[in-house]
Amino acid sequence: MKHLKKIMSLILTAIMVIAMCVPVMAATVTIDGTSEGGVLQNHTFAAYQIFSGDQSTENNKVVLSNIVWGSDIDSDNFLHELKGDTTYGSKFTYASKPDSLAKVLGANADDPAFAKFVTKTAYKNKKGEGTSIVAGSANNLSAGYYLIVDTTTLLDGQAANSALLQVVGDVHIQVKTDVPKVEKKVRENTKYAHDDGYGSGYNDVADYNIGDMVSFHLIGTVPDMSAYETYYYQFKDTLGTQFDMPDTNNIKVYLSQDKKVDATDVDADVTDKFDITVDSSKHIFYVTAKNEDIKTWADKSYIIVEYSAKLNANAAIGQPGQENKVDLTYTNNPDTNGHGKTKEDKVIVFTYELDTKKIGDGDANKTLAGAEFKLRNADGKWVKVDNNSKVEGWIDNEVDGSTLISASDGIFKIIGLDSGNYTLKETKAPSGYNLPSSPANEFAVELTATTANGQNWSEVAADAYTDLSVKLNNQLGTVDSSKGTATVTVSNEKGSTLPETGGIGTTIFYVVGVVLMLGAGVLLITKRRMSAKH
Repeated sequence: MKHLKKIMSLILTAIMVIAMCVPVMAATVTIDGTSEGGVLQNHTFAAYQIFSGDQSTENNKVVLSNIVWGSDIDSDNFLHELKGDTTYGSKFTYASKPDSLAKVLGANADDPAFAKFVTKTAYKNKKGEGTSIVAGSANNLSAGYYLIVDTTTLLDGQAANSALLQVVGDVHIQVKTDVPKVEKKVRENTKYAHDDGYGSGYNDVADYNIGDMVSFHLIGTVPDMSAYETYYYQFKDTLGTQFDMPDTNNIKVYLSQDKKVDATDVDADVTDKFDITVDSSKHIFYVTAKNEDIKTWADKSYIIVEYSAKLNANAAIGQPGQENKVDLTYTNNPDTNGHGKTKEDKVIVFTYELDTKKIGDGDANKTLAGAEFKLRNADGKWVKVDNNSKVEGWIDNEVDGSTLISASDGIFKIIGLDSGNYTLKETKAPSGYNLPSSPANEFAVELTATTANGQNWSEVAADAYTDLSVKLNNQLGTVDSSKGTATVTVSNEKGSTLPETGGIGTTIFYVVGVVLMLGAGVLLITKRRMSAKH
């Protein structure tokens, strides 16, 4: 029995030793995590076998041995391209077989540029469809080296990246992709002075006069581009016909550590690192990075495009305003150099109309034509309008400002005004009426638009501009908020009544004339009597 026990012990020991050396062919790959721009379950993957081998455990470590070429690689061309590369080819001089090639890969695994080169070369020489991998669960694969490829049809805001790795035991892959983001901001010139990290006044909503220059910022993030040899990065800005297109010389690009341009951004002007193209026919312009420059900016945070555009006579009054937008096209796959696109980001600009109604004697039904006015803004400048009553600009001298004349319905319009304070000055009353008694014939006008100035506009026009009010000398006028029109009323009183033919005025002249004639007769008779006495 003692001998039997000893023999059984030896047999069990032998079995354990043998078990340690028996190849274990099964391995699992689990892809988890989330990808930028969307949850992981929106992505599909495939595994391409580059090498196959035996998986076994030695000294409590899982190793791959007996390495041979896998089923999903054009091995001859793959090895040929590796050896022929001018940068890394020397590393593969003695790598003529799969096992020696695998050793080179293992020895240089800590070099990101080398790993990127091998991965891209493997991607070019893969064949077949690979093995489908379901994200979020363990996928059984035979042991070996695999190229893991994201095969997703990428949505906007997504990117893909491939990886070459040894699959032995249980392998977990964390998906990591980085895509740029873009924002557009418009500068509000009077109502919004907060910074909010974008620079004073820059937000999603603004209102202006027609003819004003409106300032915009396009803000793009700089992504991790380490996996890419080349990188495409292009802003596309769509202004619409309500704005005059900016000249290319007036479009500037800055590199910044934050979302604004200020004195902290030393040597920030990088306009010469971009190609700028304006398509006036479509009211679009493009700002495209030169690859050799943007690839050096991984340590920077933001690219900011700054420009101004004139709000022109095509502007809508009130709703729906002037929406304009930006999107960003970028490289989203280092293996295919495919392009993705961000979601559009919008801002909106509004402008309004002031109607002045001229009436007589306080009677709303007695409209007066021919009254003449001038309009002055809070900066002391006088409005200039075109033949359609639309604002063209502002003039320093009153005499050069437009004369605004009431029509037969008593109304004159000023179309395309910013929210703010103005002064109406009546310079000539209608025939038969006096100028108003208001000091200097001037009236204070307060035009107030309620707008949602901030960084979180819903991109619904009705949420950006919600109300309009107007006052004339603190008296409320009437408004149509949706149409963006505000109406005030100015009344004139009749002048003094002039004498009419046959009236009392002529009677007075007759009486005075008779008195004078009688006086002359008395004087004549008196003179004669005095002459007779002498």
